[in-house]
Amino acid sequence: MGLTRRDLLKLAFSRDGAKALSVSLQPGGFVTELRGYGAVRRSASTANLIATQARNELVFACLNVKGNSAHDPRLIVEQAKTRGGKVTYEEVADHPFRALFMRPNPQMTEVDLMRAAIVSWDVSNPRRFYAEKVYAGARLTELWPLNPALMAPKRGRGGETIGYTWSDGQSSREYSLDELLIRSAPAWYSPPPLVAALGSVSSDTAQTDYVTSFFLNGGIPPGLLKYKRPLNQPQRDEIRERWRSTYGNAQGGSHDVGVLDSETDYQKTGANLDELSSQILRSVAESRVCMVFGVPPLIVYAYVGLLRATYSNLKEAWAGFWDATMSPAFKEWRMFWTHGLLTEFEEERDVLAERVRLRYDMSQVAALQDDVDKIQGRARDNLRAGGISVNEFRAAVGYPTVAGGDGIPALASAPPPPAPGKARPDTSPIGDAGDDDGGS
Repeated sequence: MGLTRRDLLKLAFSRDGAKALSVSLQPGGFVTELRGYGAVRRSASTANLIATQARNELVFACLNVKGNSAHDPRLIVEQAKTRGGKVTYEEVADHPFRALFMRPNPQMTEVDLMRAAIVSWDVSNPRRFYAEKVYAGARLTELWPLNPALMAPKRGRGGETIGYTWSDGQSSREYSLDELLIRSAPAWYSPPPLVAALGSVSSDTAQTDYVTSFFLNGGIPPGLLKYKRPLNQPQRDEIRERWRSTYGNAQGGSHDVGVLDSETDYQKTGANLDELSSQILRSVAESRVCMVFGVPPLIVYAYVGLLRATYSNLKEAWAGFWDATMSPAFKEWRMFWTHGLLTEFEEERDVLAERVRLRYDMSQVAALQDDVDKIQGRARDNLRAGGISVNEFRAAVGYPTVAGGDGIPALASAPPPPAPGKARPDTSPIGDAGDDDGGS
């Protein structure tokens, strides 16, 4: 007898991680094949990983929210300026790099390019991002991201990579290294997150399949027909086929009533839904998948995140997502674009000396912006403390500047001058203590 789905879930969350799962299922919910984590990971081709994001809702949601995060940051070119011995950076308007990045090819925008880069980086095994470079004369004019599942390296006589072949099974294209923009990382220090998450993804998918199968079977768990007389193999096959033809899902008979004779017993082997700790199992799988992708469960509305969902928690989750996951990721991509793409338009020595650089403008990322009340409150405090001018305060709260507002006003917290005939009140934080030790 094969393993049931209940046995499968027990193995999936046992301490022995080597026993977890890649499965094949018979009708009725029986597991006919169980392979270990090692086999799962060895078979985790890029094509299979890409297909997984379409088969598993949580994987899709994690990759989708990371891809959508590319909407707001704006990659700009800045040039160093020295004023008064201090180096500052100013944006270079109409830079050709910026124009290319905004419109990498006639079919894509900057958002599309970043989404392709982020998803490719998370699902390819080993981690890769490929883009074809198109030149007009000596100038780079287009970038075309390529499906990493369709790329295969070409090797030289010494085993070194000398180029790549793109093939979809019907047509192919040979690329030299100079024709491609490639970001790569070896698995020993940067394994693909989806490969690491495959065990929990399989568990999550198995639970979804179990619930579907349970309801398709009319809430009846898998079972065994036990005959009180010997049966040969042809008889077993005939009985199994007759039972499936009458009560199987494909024939729509899952709600029919089974009729057994005096020599037959029905023994339940599966579990009812109320017999499974489904909430715990689902929560464990979801939290591990989200953990690997660096996505808080709440922002993708995963079940484990919704258990304690509040508006305040959601804001904190988004802020944490940007601080811990997306900001470091955009820094890595900035360095990649700097050395792989900016050098197409600027001298490499100027790039290495940081006389020209790339920077992500995060001013439009909502999760990184302070509330309006906080911004205005901080501006008022700075104005009262004499740290900013009236015009700087007005700019911070969204008002136009006024004539004569560039000077720093007197401290708003300074005590007013005493009225005629009255002494100035003592505002010393130590009161009269100075008179007690002989001070003048």
